[in-house]
Amino acid sequence: MGASVLAAGGQILRVSAALSCITGSPIKITKIRAGRSQPGLKAQHLSGLQLVSELCGGTLHGAALGSTDISLSPGRIRAGSHTADTQTAGSSASSAPPLLLLQVALPCSLFSESNTQLCLRGGTNAEMAPQIDYTVKIFKPIVEKFGVNFDCDIKMR
Repeated sequence: MGASVLAAGGQILRVSAALSCITGSPIKITKIRAGRSQPGLKAQHLSGLQLVSELCGGTLHGAALGSTDISLSPGRIRAGSHTADTQTAGSSASSAPPLLLLQVALPCSLFSESNTQLCLRGGTNAEMAPQIDYTVKIFKPIVEKFGVNFDCDIKMR
């Protein structure tokens, strides 16, 4: 699937990877962020892909900074403790917020056989991305209405 067909950014990448993990169906995504001045995977995309691959015991190919083509062959979803860090400055405007990592990891975690703990590190208030306050005040109460319980512990802003 060409990412440029349905979306210019990483949203289709996150949704596709999560659905691959949940359904057990392998995927290949090409032309990732092809229309951007700096195409390909950024740190937050790479971290999210690595996290979902870990969650489902999958095999991930092509996952490197700047890569425009990846493939994921998922295995079985694993409960337990999983960590992802975008490796960008913790609270800077350019650091990806944990909600972008949560978007790929939470759907997979819901299908694990037992409780899953996610430690997601990133910025709290990045440009052109959901703010941490949105995660805590809007997203969390909505998903809790569907029976999803999670805590959001903000270490630093």
